[in-house]
Amino acid sequence: MTTDTPIHGTCAARFGPVKDAFVANFADSGEVGARIAVLRDGESVVDLWGGYRTKQRDVEWDNRTLVCCMSVSKGVTALAAHLLADRGLLDYEAPVARYWPQFAEGGKDKITVRQALSHQASLAIIDSAEPGDALDWERFTAKIAAQRPNWPPGTNETYHSVTYGYIVGEIVRRVDGRRIEKFIAEEITRPLEADFIMGCTDADLERVALQIPNPANELLAGAGLFNEKTRPMFAAMPSDPRFMGSPESLKAVIPSANGVSNGLGVARIFAPFATGGEYRSRRFLKPATIRAAIEEQWHHAASLEGNDFRVAMGFLLNIPFTYLGREGNVGTAGAGGYTAFADPDHGISFGYTPNRFTSGQGLGREPKRIIDALYRCIS
Repeated sequence: MTTDTPIHGTCAARFGPVKDAFVANFADSGEVGARIAVLRDGESVVDLWGGYRTKQRDVEWDNRTLVCCMSVSKGVTALAAHLLADRGLLDYEAPVARYWPQFAEGGKDKITVRQALSHQASLAIIDSAEPGDALDWERFTAKIAAQRPNWPPGTNETYHSVTYGYIVGEIVRRVDGRRIEKFIAEEITRPLEADFIMGCTDADLERVALQIPNPANELLAGAGLFNEKTRPMFAAMPSDPRFMGSPESLKAVIPSANGVSNGLGVARIFAPFATGGEYRSRRFLKPATIRAAIEEQWHHAASLEGNDFRVAMGFLLNIPFTYLGREGNVGTAGAGGYTAFADPDHGISFGYTPNRFTSGQGLGREPKRIIDALYRCIS
């Protein structure tokens, strides 16, 4: 299949079907702009970008283009906590209140770091949240600390769409002293040479392709994410529905949802999970830490969203809703189709970042087409 859309980058001959699938998304699925990357043992075998940064298709996507990756940010934030655990500074079984004493308020003194990392802290809804709280770190984390559990912790699990990044980010800050965006920049993106930014400057925004809605995305265009049961989870966000993904939102620090990156950036972040904790001969995580981080903690329909989730400590495992290719893979994903995962059996890490939201159910048809092509190459 061919397309008039400009496509750039490199692709090893063995992975030609991956490039074909990438091109096909532009030719017959309405892709506007995107980047995909596949690393094997930390080295690039596919790095392709193409299309346009704008809905008007008047600015080409280039190799420095970034896009908001939505909840992929949660996985990167979780990785920050795992780095502290890897260094012996954070105990998964300890109560969160050991590191963040105010968190013990409201009967939360026994909630553990493991539960917080696994969306089991029962803090998806903050009763006192007001529009804009999410933009004030001190105010919002204080409200989280004061909140009583929504239900008995460790039961009725649901995906903590907004609060997750603040809970984990504040644990990191309490243990390490650095704000989450600074810790990520210095301890994750810099050593992994990954282009990932949380809290953009004006100069950063010059590289960002703004997101393009897609009425065929069943999660975002229908009631799959925003409905009567889930609406209270977003009460701390600005009330303007156009805020998320806007330049103003990207300049804030919203560790649940506003990291900007591209396919290569997120593939590099997950590379250590594919290689036993190493990245280009440098130890990044101990194998024991990886085993703990990717162990399944729960799997069922989330009680508020209703969508099927299979959750590890901050990461997602392969199921049809969050399709990561095969059993044994671990990753992170964002509404709109943003996908990053590692396949430790094949030493592969993968990243896909479009600017137009994908089509269909779950993460969408476009990343699934590319992932299926990848596994035809390596099966």
